[in-house]
Amino acid sequence: MSDWPRYARGRLWRPERLAARRIALTTSGPRADAAAEIPSGPPADLGAQAAAKPWFSGWGIAWPIAAAAAFTLALFLFDSLRIPLFWDESVYASQISQHVPMPWGAERARGLPLLVAPVTLLTMSVVALRVYLVVMAGIGLFLAMLAWRGRRPDWVVALAGVIFGGLWVAQEQASLLLPSYWSAIGGLAGVGLFLRAMERGRSSPLGIALLAVAVTFTALMRPADAIVIFVILLVIAMTARPWRQAVALAGAIVAGLAVGVGEWVAESYLYFDGPLRRLHSASAASGGRKVDLLNNLRIMSGGQVSSLPGFPSIRGWSHPPLLAWWAAFGVLALIGIYAAHRYHGWLVAATPVLCALGVYALYSLPVRDNTRYLQPVWALLAISAADAIYWLVTTPRGRLRVAAIAAASLFVAVELGTQHAVLAGQNAQRLADAQGQTDAVQYMRQLGVRPPCVITSSRVAVSITLPAAYYLGCSYQWHIKSLVQADGRRVVVLVNGGARPQPFAQHWPAHRLPKRAGNVAGYVEPRRL
Repeated sequence: MSDWPRYARGRLWRPERLAARRIALTTSGPRADAAAEIPSGPPADLGAQAAAKPWFSGWGIAWPIAAAAAFTLALFLFDSLRIPLFWDESVYASQISQHVPMPWGAERARGLPLLVAPVTLLTMSVVALRVYLVVMAGIGLFLAMLAWRGRRPDWVVALAGVIFGGLWVAQEQASLLLPSYWSAIGGLAGVGLFLRAMERGRSSPLGIALLAVAVTFTALMRPADAIVIFVILLVIAMTARPWRQAVALAGAIVAGLAVGVGEWVAESYLYFDGPLRRLHSASAASGGRKVDLLNNLRIMSGGQVSSLPGFPSIRGWSHPPLLAWWAAFGVLALIGIYAAHRYHGWLVAATPVLCALGVYALYSLPVRDNTRYLQPVWALLAISAADAIYWLVTTPRGRLRVAAIAAASLFVAVELGTQHAVLAGQNAQRLADAQGQTDAVQYMRQLGVRPPCVITSSRVAVSITLPAAYYLGCSYQWHIKSLVQADGRRVVVLVNGGARPQPFAQHWPAHRLPKRAGNVAGYVEPRRL
């Protein structure tokens, strides 16, 4: 019998009461009857209540399976699997493949190239890659929900998956070759495994191993996310105690971070002159280090915020009517803390929200596009919001319960409707951008651009430059100053509008790219005789 839940709930440890309960478990007769008269402890947890109240719990594991399957089906229905790879995706896809590797940046991590290596090593087919990502995204969501089973009813866990999976940003990003969705999955699974050990009062070797795997996975995807989420858990473990449980959980977290972040540190010394220089470069790539809490609030309903010259910015609010739904989401997350504390104690109940706030603070630095970075926040808040809905629809009686069920149903229905409206708009923009990029690649092929070649741009980057290099089989270099840097390969310089290329290319033939590619001109080095 473990005393861990008492520490996790922040309650005082009373040895005499625990001894009396242990006597009741091991004796019979008058002593047992006397011990049985001791007042009972805190309310049973959500898992115990689910067993006592089988309402909505008949399906068991079928609930999270259904949620993951619905999410996967939505990805196949609403996302185009033929959209070509964009800038960041081209970089990740080229790393472990038969393709020319695109330049690696200080802000990137190696987890995503490892995840898609089974496809990129075999084919350059964008459809194969998208299908693989969609299937893996559904499996990942199911595994993350699986980490929360046992201490909550299955339908509550599935509801959290629906709330997160129903967001436009989750559905858009899951099929893209970008790491933040996977960081959200790893963080969600890691927090779930951590709290399972806390709430049960014991940690099995398998649970500890799985926690270490979740930490490693998250750190390989986005080291900063992993550090924020799991250092918070590390502090909670050492605060809650007892030491035996704390050491086991802390060991799993430290081991996972050592593997995932250790790879990032080793790579820093190999390619970026050490971790400090790499952090500085990553900060410069994402727009600096000035704290701006408002940026994240502006883009919750879609849109981009930029602090770098040459990148689009938004002012005001991209979808103001949706702010009411986001406000309801936040209120439910706070209610979920109160609801869960009645079963697990304040510390355990607040853990998902604390980790979410940590990630939100991390990404309150100005960046080009915060939208995708906040996915771990929404995944963790979805758990707390599902706890709130469970409490609201099971605690009241009569008409109040009917009203609570209606309100919860309305919350989910409004999410699925409005979020898909935003998703449709985002997909339309992606299709338009993809058409422009495809037209540009085809036009440059007609101009005779073939490997070996290098595609570059002036000081202001052109968004299609790196993807065009990927699809043409060329190398990419940012702002070549001299032809010596091309090592004898044919050079193509892309510039925006009426901008001028570098001096060495100003007398080369200029070609206006197709209109859908934007106001872009290409300066193509003449063939050598």
